[in-house]
Amino acid sequence: MRALLRSTTDLTLGTIIMALSGLLFWLFAARLYPPDEIGTASALVSFMNLVFALSTLGLNIGLVRFHRIYGKGAAGTTVTAMVLLSTGFTTAYVLMNPGKVFERPGLIVGAYLLGLFGALYNALGFISIPLCRTEVYVKMSTLYGLRVVFLPIFRGLKASGMILATSLGLAIASALGLTEFREQVSFTIDVEFIKESLALSLSNYLGSIVNVLPLYLMPTIVLVELGKARTGYYYIGFTIGNLMMTPIVALSTILIRDGEKALFRKSLALVLSYWVLAVVGIFWLGKPILEIFGGDYLAALPMLKMIALGLGPFGLVYIGISGLTVKGAAGRILAINLVRGLSFLILGYFLLTRQGITGIGVAWALAHLLAALLLDPKTF
Repeated sequence: MRALLRSTTDLTLGTIIMALSGLLFWLFAARLYPPDEIGTASALVSFMNLVFALSTLGLNIGLVRFHRIYGKGAAGTTVTAMVLLSTGFTTAYVLMNPGKVFERPGLIVGAYLLGLFGALYNALGFISIPLCRTEVYVKMSTLYGLRVVFLPIFRGLKASGMILATSLGLAIASALGLTEFREQVSFTIDVEFIKESLALSLSNYLGSIVNVLPLYLMPTIVLVELGKARTGYYYIGFTIGNLMMTPIVALSTILIRDGEKALFRKSLALVLSYWVLAVVGIFWLGKPILEIFGGDYLAALPMLKMIALGLGPFGLVYIGISGLTVKGAAGRILAINLVRGLSFLILGYFLLTRQGITGIGVAWALAHLLAALLLDPKTF
């Protein structure tokens, strides 16, 4: 249990550091760059996050589960596959050029650099889990935060400067990971590892993509339906909400590695306790937290409260999916992910037009409540 808590704490801390530095990055960028350049850079970064999710191909789950069997082959295959797939998806994005994002050559170069170092960064973070070296991920996340320092240096490059700053932060963090895990990383393809990983995690992968798509689509939907200001309120509010979700996501990832039923029961108790603390914290401190960003951001408080209330079902779903992953219940995992992803998108759009951004919080909580009904009670 001690090792579980240590790894969970490391992953949580690393993710929080990354999320906070990301929030600082965009707040700082908004003071240095004009709005149209911010829009171009954020659109590119948003799509590249989708690229990184697509590039895992579910091998991240297989790596955590089967590293003890395939060792270096699993680690090397994960790195190789993610880099190659990221490059391929980036090429497709550049060729499609939605919204004419790539008006300048610097943005094309920036996209490829972001794709390369982003894939490396994510793959090395996954490698830290089965090696029980999650403290390295914390260090990598801290170094990635240095991207904020490069913003004023590359200001003259406009949107390309923001992309270059992000890529440089990822490159520095990846260099540390490559140094720490140099004996694990090689550019290789282990076909058997891929086969076994896909058999275990393909449903997880497809379901996670279904869940990621609404998160990336929702800011655009808010922009179209409610305008730029409300989009900003939504972004800040949901970013804080994502920070609250981080410990639960980290815990569920570690459970896939350890896979003992007794730990699932203890983890459920931890999640329920954390849920109570989060609800009390947001209802008590949500207002002063949002006021740090400005009084106008209090418009996101009702949505943030709904996200806090939904953390219980969210935690049940994540812990339950980890249990089903250990059991290899691929079909059920896919059904759960489809329900929560599609219901969030549909309910979110329906309630958005009636309740504003608060409706998105309600939809998010309801989506996980519906998904929780499909869990296997024997997991706990």
